[in-house]
Amino acid sequence: MIEREIKQVKPGERKGGWLSVMRSADRFGILSAYLKIWRSGLFDRDWYRRQNPDVDARGVDTLLHYILRGADEGRKPNPVFDSRWYLANHEDVTAAKINPLLHYVLHGASEGRAVSADFSVHDYLALNPDVAKSGIPALTHYLRYGRSEGRQTNCHESRPLLPCAARPLAPPPGVWRELAARRPAKGNAPSVDIVIPVYRGYDDTLACIHAALTAENATPHEIVVIDDCSPEPALSAMLDQIASLGLITLLRNERNLGFVCTANRGMRLHPDRNIILLNSDTVVYGNWIDRILAHAGPRVGTITPLSCNATICSYPEINRNNVEELEISFEALDRICADTNRGLYVKVPTGVGFCMYVSRKMLTSIGGFDEVSFRRGYGEENDLCRRAEAAGWRNIAIADVFVRHTGEVSFASSAREAQQIGMLALLRKHPDYLDHVRRYTQRDPLAALRRRIDAARIGAYGRKNVLFVTHTWGGGVERHMHDMAEMLGESGIGVVMLRPRQADGLVAAVSLPGGIHVPNLKNLDLAGDSAEIAELLRLAGIIQIHVHSLAGWNSRIRNLLPVLARRMGVPLDFTFHDFMVVCPRITMIDANGKFCGAPSPPKCETCLRSSDAPLTRINIAEWQSGFRDFLSHTRYCFAPSRDTADRLMALSVDQAVLVRPHPQRRVVQDVVAVPWRDGERLRVVVPGALGLHKGAEILYRAAKDAQRRRLPIDYIVAGYSDRDSD
Repeated sequence: MIEREIKQVKPGERKGGWLSVMRSADRFGILSAYLKIWRSGLFDRDWYRRQNPDVDARGVDTLLHYILRGADEGRKPNPVFDSRWYLANHEDVTAAKINPLLHYVLHGASEGRAVSADFSVHDYLALNPDVAKSGIPALTHYLRYGRSEGRQTNCHESRPLLPCAARPLAPPPGVWRELAARRPAKGNAPSVDIVIPVYRGYDDTLACIHAALTAENATPHEIVVIDDCSPEPALSAMLDQIASLGLITLLRNERNLGFVCTANRGMRLHPDRNIILLNSDTVVYGNWIDRILAHAGPRVGTITPLSCNATICSYPEINRNNVEELEISFEALDRICADTNRGLYVKVPTGVGFCMYVSRKMLTSIGGFDEVSFRRGYGEENDLCRRAEAAGWRNIAIADVFVRHTGEVSFASSAREAQQIGMLALLRKHPDYLDHVRRYTQRDPLAALRRRIDAARIGAYGRKNVLFVTHTWGGGVERHMHDMAEMLGESGIGVVMLRPRQADGLVAAVSLPGGIHVPNLKNLDLAGDSAEIAELLRLAGIIQIHVHSLAGWNSRIRNLLPVLARRMGVPLDFTFHDFMVVCPRITMIDANGKFCGAPSPPKCETCLRSSDAPLTRINIAEWQSGFRDFLSHTRYCFAPSRDTADRLMALSVDQAVLVRPHPQRRVVQDVVAVPWRDGERLRVVVPGALGLHKGAEILYRAAKDAQRRRLPIDYIVAGYSDRDSD
């Protein structure tokens, strides 16, 4: 099979592709990897070619390119598998120096490993039981069938497709003289050095220095920039100019020493000062220094703020480079962190070197970065933090400072190799390092503080919001809620949706109809700390709770929602979209497909016992009593029609039911029906999601009758029905 693949390679690509492979010492390993990935069906050649026009233009074998270079460069082998994410979230794979997709084929699939932030094997199988029964691996099924069928890949909504945030740009050259002219006279002696090692990156570096110079802090500090023999003359020249204006202290290495030695040089400069190490590809905001130092207790060794790209300190998603643009600026996000999480922090097994406070007393006690073991970088700050903890110091991550970190655009092969070498050196010194990080990640104590930021972003986005509690089934309820959201939006009121993550659950997901990315609110445990949930909803600006459906929720939700409303001091309203409050089958249609007309409780019990589980376990008296109690806590109950309201009140719903027809928001401008002409077939279009309770059986019988009598009538469902297979 491999030989056949070689024959299919174009003549022009053999020279730099297969010919080179066949001459390499590792040709058998490459051929083996090629064959295993090819047989798995997880590499999409056409997709890879479309996504990587540079590869397509060279006419190289796409799978071979992915094995030799593409994975190292962070390229994806198919629309779902994220090579970069897989390596970042499975450090043992990085340490093993194995191609990420090959690892997944050999081990990851059977171990149930996640392949990206947007595809959960566990959720996909839970949401699609037919896939679980088929025995087809989840990722394979989704790529072959599920993607085209529009199947959901997570119990929460996938990350919206947001544009990447623009990278920072260097300020105009004249800005530096203006800064020097406005610079205040020297005051107290600096107590902290901001050490910025620089190698390359003209725009990133100058944007970083400019942000550090213009941020307003009460703490006396000195900005120390170290030019590590930069290969960019324009950058070195600009650093000279900025230093000549007295804005920074500039040191220059005569030869390139690398980050570790350069950072140590900066930390040794003033032995009486604490240090904040700051990468040259970061942007700081406001009084960031003051807020960091507010956490500097007697035994605090290192302090790391939040960032978009900071592994365990990343926001909004942990262990991810969050390159997407948010609905607010990064500066506004930092202000939200400062206001929402002031003084809040967690203990971490390691700091992250993009922006890290380092205690002078700790340095004096344990020494700086290990230049021997980590000369090429990667792992030096982890080693420092593990040594610090062993000596009785604490490493903390703070949630009231956000620093933007752009980081590398892609994983260059050299960077990947340096990371692997650094990881091996780290594990030689600290064999339990990955265990510490894994345990921390499983607990993820920063999640609670990230949730607060997500909620505050919703509040900043809408100021005043109504919480719609509903199901995950879509349909008419979904349309009505979106119509209501449009109407409320015209009055300056926003809408936040709360849905169950899984059937009969109390874990909820928050979303917004307009869509802002709040991934930390996708797993709210409503049965947990009600005070925390109430506080999150308060931060989100919730002024009213409006329940549209409790279908799919655990019955305890009927007790929890009134408690939340009372804690928050907001009204609780309810809209009847069905008969669920009196009928567990929701529609008052029995197991035989007949409308029951709300019979006596004994007949209801008989109906439920003839139903599928879990309806057979329901006690009808307890069901109806539980809903009556829930409705007694509501301010208003609405029904869309007088008929529905009368039926509900006749069925012992004690609350007054107000009639409020669903608003008609959509006006069809174009003509959708045309006059029928004699001799033409009559086309009858029925819109909607048709089930038994919506007349699907009647429509089916009408269509069968027309077919049997050969009538010139076509029945068309604009949507779907429960009889589509017929």
